Amino acid sequence: MDSKYCHKAWSSGFAGIKFPLLADFHPKGAVCKAYGLWLDGPGIGDRATVLVGKDGKVLWAESVTPGGVRNPSVLLAKAQELGQ
Repeated sequence: MDSKYCHKAWSSGFAGIKFPLLADFHPKGAVCKAYGLWLDGPGIGDRATVLVGKDGKVLWAESVTPGGVRNPSVLLAKAQELGQ
């Protein structure tokens, strides 16, 4: 649910990122809800990564829960592995 500005700052540290990042900032949570990642109780999106192929189909998804930590190197390797 980060903004496009947040995504730009995050991805600038990874020279290997050559794919777009989806910002779900407004309307708040619309994409999270579509992927079943919206948490009604706290009113936030789950901390998750969803890799979507060029055809629009989900190739891989991982949730680390709202308090979890993602490893950017693992995410980049997964994207490269999937060849998207």
